[in-house]
Formats: sequence, C-alpha cells, structure tokens
Amino acid sequence: MSVLSRRPTSGRSAADNRTAILDATVGLLERGAAVAELSVVAIAAEAGVSRPTFYAYFNDKRDLMLALGERFEARTHAVTDAWLELRDDDVEGTLTGVLEAFRADHVTLRAIAEAATYDPAVGAFWRAFHGRFIEAVVTRAARSGREPGADAQRARADAFALVWMTERAIAEHLDAAQVPDAALIDALTRLWRSVLPADGPAGPGAQGVAKAAL
Repeated sequence: MSVLSRRPTSGRSAADNRTAILDATVGLLERGAAVAELSVVAIAAEAGVSRPTFYAYFNDKRDLMLALGERFEARTHAVTDAWLELRDDDVEGTLTGVLEAFRADHVTLRAIAEAATYDPAVGAFWRAFHGRFIEAVVTRAARSGREPGADAQRARADAFALVWMTERAIAEHLDAAQVPDAALIDALTRLWRSVLPADGPAGPGAQGVAKAAL
C-alpha cells in the first residue's frame, strides 16, 4: 500500500484514523456485536472513514483484531512489566494491575478470546500473550531453587496452569462476578504464592521479595 493511500480523513492524522477505527470496533462490540458478525462497512461507518480508508490501515478483519490484541497487550504489560522482568516480586499488586487492565479493555479481552477459538493467527497471538507470563513463572521458579532441573516439566505445567487459570478467572469475574475484587485477588495471590513463595534468595527480584515479606 503506497504512502499516498494513507492520507488522513476529515483532517485527522493517520494515527488518529487508525485509532478511530480501533475505537469504533470496540464501540460496536460494547453494543453487543459479535466479532464474527462485524463487517468492514459497519466499522468504517462507525469510525467516520471510507471503506478504502479502512483498508489503508488494515488488510482485513483479522489484521484489525491483531491490532486490537497488540494494544490490549501493551496496556497489560504497562502494569506487569516490572514483575515480568523480575524487577519486583509484588504478586498481589501485579494481579490487581492485571484485573484493572482487563477491566478497562474488557470488550477487547472478550473479543480476542472469542476470535482465538476459530482464527489460527489470533489464536497464536493469544497463546504468545500468555507465553510471556508462563516463561516468567518458569524463570522465577528456577531462580528460587524450588524447582530443580529434574522437575522442569512440573515447573512449566505449574506455570501453564497458573497463567491460563488467572486469565480465565478474571475474565469470568468481569462477565459475572460472584465475589468482590479483593476476594478474587486474595485467592489468586495465595494460589500464585503456593508455587512462587516470597522468600526466594537474593537476585533480580530480591528487593520485591523483601518488600513482600514485610
């Protein structure tokens, strides 16, 4: 696609047009549209752009969903990067941040989870999103000395279960809460600490571990 084809619509910048299309998609989803039922025509009309303008920014609906997923991922990582990068060990604070990030992007979370069930590319994105958290759990378990090499498979299974359980628990909580936020976070924190206790040896997360132990 040539640069000239990406001219802004109605005086908006290219970045604003792209954001308008993403936001329009979220708006339609918030009003009850299913991902599979959304049409490019409806999205473009909601965004106030032409159909050709939509295709100047996205190849198709899959490309659009992946862009929504990337925005969702960036917003989630903004509140989890310190934990993912082993700069702190505040499990409760990180889980609270994930809950709030998921709540702010609840419709996107639901749409990506839905599309992942039938679109291979979106499914691959969704598994990779969880994969970064899984790898962080495996790394922390190894550094704690609680999962020796012989138990590497167990460590990865624990990580897989924890991460996917947490995402599904929060998603269901946002759809139809049965307990207060604080109770959910407390339960998740206890489950995470059963695998990753806060008394590991000094290391990249030592400062956070010490803080959590106070």
